[in-house]
Amino acid sequence: FKGGAAIRGGVEEGGFRPIHAASFQWTAGAEAKVVNHGEHSSWTGALSFDQMMGQYKNGNGYSMLLEPDYFPLDIVEFSPGTKSRQSFSLEGGFLTDFGYDWAAGVKASVQGAYTSKRREIPHKDLALTVQLEPTLTFVMDDDMGLVSTYIARFRTENLKADVAGTDGNMPFMDMGLRYGAYLPGGNAYLENGAFQIQEFTHGVSELLYNPELTLGLEMLWKRGKAGNGRLNYPGSTISAFYEQTIQEEIADHVFHVSYQRERDQLKETRSESVIPVSDRVGRSLNLKYEARFLEGVFRSVGISLDGDRWSERSTIIPNFQDKVVRYGGAATLLSSFSFGIVDLDLNASAARGWWKDRGRVAGQDDAVDIEFVGDYIRRADDWRRKTDYLTAPRIGLGGTLTCRIPPVKGMYVQLCGGWHRALKVKYLPGKNREIGKLTIGYNF
Repeated sequence: FKGGAAIRGGVEEGGFRPIHAASFQWTAGAEAKVVNHGEHSSWTGALSFDQMMGQYKNGNGYSMLLEPDYFPLDIVEFSPGTKSRQSFSLEGGFLTDFGYDWAAGVKASVQGAYTSKRREIPHKDLALTVQLEPTLTFVMDDDMGLVSTYIARFRTENLKADVAGTDGNMPFMDMGLRYGAYLPGGNAYLENGAFQIQEFTHGVSELLYNPELTLGLEMLWKRGKAGNGRLNYPGSTISAFYEQTIQEEIADHVFHVSYQRERDQLKETRSESVIPVSDRVGRSLNLKYEARFLEGVFRSVGISLDGDRWSERSTIIPNFQDKVVRYGGAATLLSSFSFGIVDLDLNASAARGWWKDRGRVAGQDDAVDIEFVGDYIRRADDWRRKTDYLTAPRIGLGGTLTCRIPPVKGMYVQLCGGWHRALKVKYLPGKNREIGKLTIGYNF
């Protein structure tokens, strides 16, 4: 048996944050995992629980859903309050060797969360995700293997809000690029005062590997419905990556290239008219280098370079469209030290993004906070804050200190800290963000 357990807690504070994040939040949680390798089979299990409490100030648009930007639409509110979230995950799996270089297994996971918020727009959100992954593995010569996996996933969220106040304080249905409509009580998209989303995803994943080279390909197809069945969206995701590791006595050279394309198409179920189409293309290049001195105090140093580019296209009403292209890049310097029972990891980073709008560009007139386009509303003020965070040049410093406890073999204490500063922001409430986390764990 191998495994471990840990309890953790952390805080985040600062104005330089994604628009859906809290100005101040604390988290606490616990996790446990175990792995057992037998003569002809292996199995694994893990569980975790987390509690989050955040303070949300007026102004920014805060997502009322569990994971912002996951679905092709979002439900947003613009009022202050305190939000709490309890989440859990449970997963297990096994792999059995059938001989003749074949092995088969299955992995299953369940994730759930409950969110509630108090004050001007009290709301509750119940989310559940169930995933099943049967796997077939063929091991070839020279430690090369091929892993084929079928993926089936069901995800649902049920959001219920007590609607009150003016339009500006009502929940807002964002259909992309902050276009959408308010959801007053009795809206046709609500069922018994609740907004529901259900999604089923299935597909295949292929992985070819050896000690130095890994190739991956994943193809997923999904179908979802939302808003009292009035909205549906077919979608697909295709992703692939290539990673190669060249090991030498002094340094490791790791090259990683990945590509991803996501497409979602929201439709009005009754009229079949297209509302928004979301098309995202992602390309990334990662270069990692590491040098190490095993006999001395200095253990390793690494340089990591990341780059991303993707586009999002949303068609809102006939004869009107926005096309947005985002470019982003980040560079990180990593270094590790070892002093007996103490390990120290340090990092420094710098990043910058570029955002280009085609068509109507909210933000050309900074005095316009809300635009009216046909039957839809655009929260231009919130859109400007979102692009401000994504494009701001920034620097960051961080570190992780891990101390093993000799009297209890396998026990450790870990302290993580980070600081991020934007060199230039125009619409966000601040330039800094501080993060701290403490973990106490035991490995066996």
